[in-house]
Amino acid sequence: MRGAVSIKGTREGLTITLEQGEFGALIAELEEHLKTQGAFFRSAKVALQVGDRALDQEQLGQLSELLARSEMTLRTVVTSSADTQRAVNALGLRLLEPTSAEGETASTIPGSDGLEPEDRPAPARPVVTAPAPIIRPGNGQEGSRGTLVRRLVRSGQVIRHTGHVVVIGDVNVGAEIIAGGDIVIWGRLFGTAHAGAMGDDNAVVCALDLTPLQLRIGNHVARPGEEARPTRRSPEVAMVRDDAIVVQLWDTLGRFGV
Repeated sequence: MRGAVSIKGTREGLTITLEQGEFGALIAELEEHLKTQGAFFRSAKVALQVGDRALDQEQLGQLSELLARSEMTLRTVVTSSADTQRAVNALGLRLLEPTSAEGETASTIPGSDGLEPEDRPAPARPVVTAPAPIIRPGNGQEGSRGTLVRRLVRSGQVIRHTGHVVVIGDVNVGAEIIAGGDIVIWGRLFGTAHAGAMGDDNAVVCALDLTPLQLRIGNHVARPGEEARPTRRSPEVAMVRDDAIVVQLWDTLGRFGV
């Protein structure tokens, strides 16, 4: 059954949830997710939520090896199954037990929550460790988490964040911005940008000069000359419309509801 594996980036790190289903099918679905999104999660420490599913050491080892191939580390397992708990302890992984239907967890390790600050799962190579909230204009409420980069992003540099990314400065050719949400460049975008990297086709890429080497939104890809764009050069916004990436002038934002 598709949709039995979910991957969620949070301020604390990365959580992978396995729903009910045959283990082999879950492994295959997770592998497919990692093939398309693995670069975004590189270096992440993973908390695996399996509920009351019984997993043995071999199955946990398969999951750990699969994550390792994408340069991710299985660090924590959240489970209420006694069999899985024994396997987790045998492998020396960190064990958490669910405590409520809302998904809160309590550690089996003594302490307030069982995790030292340095042991908490970290976001995949974030630019800052405590991203500030980004407020969407006009809604009067706190928006999604994001990070602000106030500098030139040079060739060979990669900025990754599970939320939005805002760059005040240029993004040179050979540089890469990867965001789970939107990408806003208050400058010139000459490098590669991937917004909605966890499969969000509603994400957008905005720049004062939108001339990327490659542009990706969700699972859609466009290169210079491939995307539909206005003839007048000015600040622009790229988005997915009718299963393709299109570009509109920034001053039309209000008309498409971003």
